Amino acid sequence: MASEVLFQQLAPFPADIPVAPLYTFRLVDLGSGDQAVAKDLVAACQELGFFQLDLRADEIGDAAIGEIDQLFGVGKDLLDLPPETKAKFLHDAPRSFLGFKPRGQAKIETGEPDRFEWFNVGQDGLKGNTAPQPLPPLMHDNLPLLTSFLDHGQSIVNTISRSLATQLGLPADAISSLQQPDKLSGTVIRFIKAFASPDNQRTNMIHHTDFGTITLLANLLGGLQILAPQGHPEDKSAWLWVRPQPGCLIVNLGDAMVQWTGGLLRSNVHRISVAPGEQRLFDRYSLALLVRPERDASMRKLTGSAKDSKDGDDDNGDLTAWQWEVKKAMALTRDAAMVQSKGGNPTPLKS
Repeated sequence: MASEVLFQQLAPFPADIPVAPLYTFRLVDLGSGDQAVAKDLVAACQELGFFQLDLRADEIGDAAIGEIDQLFGVGKDLLDLPPETKAKFLHDAPRSFLGFKPRGQAKIETGEPDRFEWFNVGQDGLKGNTAPQPLPPLMHDNLPLLTSFLDHGQSIVNTISRSLATQLGLPADAISSLQQPDKLSGTVIRFIKAFASPDNQRTNMIHHTDFGTITLLANLLGGLQILAPQGHPEDKSAWLWVRPQPGCLIVNLGDAMVQWTGGLLRSNVHRISVAPGEQRLFDRYSLALLVRPERDASMRKLTGSAKDSKDGDDDNGDLTAWQWEVKKAMALTRDAAMVQSKGGNPTPLKS
């Protein structure tokens, strides 16, 4: 997450709204192999699939904080470019999701247009796995910064993956070996802008789960909401706010982790709402690293069994990650309303 300096410039996060009781872990503890911390990490990834990761006091984490501070400025400049410039770099969904996704192109649960836009920078181009994607000039000027942040982010993802794998009785590299940065994948750095809303307070981005393995999210303003276990999306009281914290990334697991672990770990439904309280008066910028499996990785279960959860589907075991993602995307287009949390332990969250 960004440093304390950027947080000091914000309107206050309200104190009277229901906040998700997320576990907070220190990256330095996960990196040291602390077994008690690793055990709690698995619990967090079973109960909700979300947690906060404190980057401070870790060499890679501290470097990432400095890069995140810089990239928030880059992201604001990027997403505030004039429409005629953005039009030159539009994504070509569903063939490619790299580049700009315009505001209003998707729908929210009421059928109204969304109120966010993003720009995706592909890992493959940054790492030389493919030819570089077309980028605005300001992004060319920041390629070394983007690549360095990607490398540090992937190191953080590797630390999380190794800790989870070890606690699940797998070889330490069982998960990380399926999402190596030098192999073709759908992994992206995503810059997001959700627009200020002084009056009409509604969802900016519809509820969903992430397709990939692990997402690292840096936010300054609130707006992210997590659906409580066994909650229903239409129940307003079932949505829990996430309060961003200085120096901490918000981390969540995606559907691929559910598949690989036979449903032992959780991919939880979440959405982006209008920022709470006075924060709604400001545009909300975010930075995320969305990691996906290697394109040719097997989606065969690494652990777990049919009795653990129906969400780790044996029918997908013969698919590559690319085939699996296409299958999921097609199912989602047929019935977006059927998005549900997957896997994990439905026991109550920690107090």
